[in-house]
Amino acid sequence: MKSVELTANNRYLHCVRFEPESTAKATIVIAAALGVKQRFYQPIARWLSEQGYRVITFDYYGIGQSVDKPLKQIKSDIIDWAELDITSVLDYAQSCQKGEPLIWLAHSLGGQIVAMAHNANKIDKMVTIASGTGYWLKASKQVRWTSWLLWYFAAPISTPIAGYFPGKRLNMVGDMPAAAMKQWSRWCRSKDYLFDNISTEQKKRYKAFSAPISAFHIADDELLQRSNIENLLAHYPNADKVLKDLTPEMTESKGIGHFNFFRSQFKESLWRKNLLDALKVN
Repeated sequence: MKSVELTANNRYLHCVRFEPESTAKATIVIAAALGVKQRFYQPIARWLSEQGYRVITFDYYGIGQSVDKPLKQIKSDIIDWAELDITSVLDYAQSCQKGEPLIWLAHSLGGQIVAMAHNANKIDKMVTIASGTGYWLKASKQVRWTSWLLWYFAAPISTPIAGYFPGKRLNMVGDMPAAAMKQWSRWCRSKDYLFDNISTEQKKRYKAFSAPISAFHIADDELLQRSNIENLLAHYPNADKVLKDLTPEMTESKGIGHFNFFRSQFKESLWRKNLLDALKVN
């Protein structure tokens, strides 16, 4: 486990690299969900390194350990995370490679925005967990009331006061730069999510993305329905895609949900029996 600091594009990014004991089968970059810190993914990163993979985790600028100034002074939005941060992390991942494939293991937001990175064509395969479009009226019924509260009350009131979105204090999403929250709010209130809000050039990058995609839908996901996953995959028209459902019945747990796939309790049931097969590159 090695900490790495990237400073490309005048931005500070903190990464952690996990090396296998032998030659790496592939280099895996784990891309976080919105507001989730990279440390949340380090148990699965460590386990994957034990299975023979080089694994890199990172925080988007303004999240977790990728903070070099008071959060209210960080102006980064989500497009910047895609076009600047992901581009830098992919460049770093390439510098670590020794001929093995590069895999993008994405949770939620990480699979939504990766195609906007200028070097996304370097990815040999993408595996997504609970990654779909996020229009709030198409989300699961459980969170529509919470979403309404977030978009029309909590975010617009608290963000200008704090100078950033104080999600930790509100127990909603997590702390993040004001510009990122403003942008995400606009996406979630748009029928086709981010695709109603990006440029023609950025949309072309989704069409150009051709790495095969193995996508997992979590049957008891409290945030996204299966149709949200299908809608996102439709925006990758030139990628071969496989969508698989994961259900609590596949595990010894009562539920999985949007976040828990990455917890160590699912090491044998979900990681070994489902993820490892999805990570294979033909």
